[in-house]
Amino acid sequence: MALLTPGAMTYAEWALRHDPTGKIASMVNMLSQANGILDDMLTVECQSGNAFEYTQVVKLPTPARRVYNAGVPRTLASVAKLTATCSEYADWSVIDQSLAELGGNLNELRAGEDSLHAQAMGQLVASDLFYANRATDPTQFTGLSNIYNTVALATSNIAKNVIDCLGTGSTNTSLWLINWGPKAIHALYPKGTQAGLVHKDVGLLPVVDAAAQEFMAYRTWLQWKIGLAIHDWRQAVRACNIDVSALNTGTAANLINILAKMVHRLPVQPAGVGPVQMNDSAPDKLVMGRAAFYCNRTILEYLDLQAQNKTNVLLQQQQWDGMPVTTYRGIPFRCSDALLDTESRVL
Repeated sequence: MALLTPGAMTYAEWALRHDPTGKIASMVNMLSQANGILDDMLTVECQSGNAFEYTQVVKLPTPARRVYNAGVPRTLASVAKLTATCSEYADWSVIDQSLAELGGNLNELRAGEDSLHAQAMGQLVASDLFYANRATDPTQFTGLSNIYNTVALATSNIAKNVIDCLGTGSTNTSLWLINWGPKAIHALYPKGTQAGLVHKDVGLLPVVDAAAQEFMAYRTWLQWKIGLAIHDWRQAVRACNIDVSALNTGTAANLINILAKMVHRLPVQPAGVGPVQMNDSAPDKLVMGRAAFYCNRTILEYLDLQAQNKTNVLLQQQQWDGMPVTTYRGIPFRCSDALLDTESRVL
């Protein structure tokens, strides 16, 4: 008996994609997601191959109070070099030539199938931006949740930007504030390549089935090479341990108070957010990137309800490009379905 090629479209799958008239069926994608983080993130080319190197100041010089006729010790700042690398995501969209040409809807059939592969890849990348962990899987880069992963200052200074919202179970989610910028936080792509999803129609080529027999098939190659560089960990804030099961009962953490705490964790604040508009690394100008809040639909729903309360003058519904957008002090909220409602407690 011949073996079916894993991931290959069968006649039954072909039939499901067509309506009774023989045209491509109008499909409702019940698995679609909104992931605004993919639209917002700044992406920078690696300096060498697959690696991006950046330098952080980890210790300032130590000035001394001098008295007459006495010297002072020489001191020096300490810096550290860090390297971030990219991960590669790839997928094939493959349809047997005879199946693809059956019914006369070749281009439409392929386009629909390719778009589903692209959606799946985008969802995986969005999820990995939050949850990937290079320590447990060397094919991954390390996502934000595994960097901002403790509320204990004794464990990491990054805990200063991780706000504990006191959920204790495993029905928690996180709310993120990220400031994208070339010296703040940005995504990466390898030198000499291109940023974002690569979609390449390689046409009609022979492929091999599970029994090592060849047949002709239309093939599309999808690829995405991406990494994450965090120059300054102060440029992101995570409000973790938000118990979603407690939101309905009114016993969850106050989301408005959490937002106020989050914006004050940033080293520089956007105009209209707070009084810290510059710092000593660039005292002559505003050094603010592109800031946005990221949360899933559960949190966004409760924030929208709060925005309808007229006493919340800082949380508002505004029009951006003709679309209603919830903002806090002018910083927009982006829906990220990749953020889970089932996060374990961050300790």
